[in-house]
Amino acid sequence: MTEGPILVEQHGAVRRIVLHRPEKLNAMDAPMTAAFFAAVDDAVDDPGTHVVVLAGAGRAFCSGADLKPAAQADGDGDGDGDGDGDAKGAAAPGAGLGGGGSVRHAPVDMVLNRGRVTSWLHLWSVPKPLVAQVHGYCLGIANEIAGCCDLVICGESARFGMPEAREFALPPTLGFWPLRIGAAKTKELLWTGRLVEGREAVTLGLADEVVPDDELPAHTLALAARIAEVPAARLAVVKQAVNSWSETFGVRDAALRGAEYHALYHQVSTFADRFGR
Repeated sequence: MTEGPILVEQHGAVRRIVLHRPEKLNAMDAPMTAAFFAAVDDAVDDPGTHVVVLAGAGRAFCSGADLKPAAQADGDGDGDGDGDGDAKGAAAPGAGLGGGGSVRHAPVDMVLNRGRVTSWLHLWSVPKPLVAQVHGYCLGIANEIAGCCDLVICGESARFGMPEAREFALPPTLGFWPLRIGAAKTKELLWTGRLVEGREAVTLGLADEVVPDDELPAHTLALAARIAEVPAARLAVVKQAVNSWSETFGVRDAALRGAEYHALYHQVSTFADRFGR
């Protein structure tokens, strides 16, 4: 196991990558985000790892992006994204991938957002199965992580949502929700900002299975271990064959266009006033 904002555990052919800022409900800042992507790439490069599980330490999977660095850069100390899951400031997708700078300049903002979307598409495209182990809050940018995973197993305490879409930020990939739950339900959840609990998440398609929280780590690991019995090359072919349907439907183009809408939303929301430089 490695220490820091990201913990890495090896369980046979399964590697579990754990978001590890529990005192911040695993709100993602830039260093943590960089460490997260590096950990995923390292797992992909390891021939002994067949399946990757993504999890969170403490009381939540991830409360979103940590907005405190962006707010402090403007002399505003109330932008912490590490709170208790409150809709205000809990999760601004993309902030952990470069901060809130340049949001007042839409063309620059759009270019930066495309870089962030490319990072999520990289995660979407990794050849090894990704399994999200979700408990507690899964807000904002956390939905980008879960949306890139092949399977999402959640605890009964799970709360999925993007409440920030009502006020200051529109996730560029929309957490891949249109693909998972359809256009109408995506609009409803973004417009209302309500959180979806674990059992409803399975019904809607945000998660694939719900189990009691105390069984979640062992259950997820057992599922991943069963998948990992298959040689990595075969798993990769199956994953790419299935993902090709989504690619044909245009998920990659839609995600990249989301960078434009993300920049546009910054112009009509409160994000620039609260966090922009």
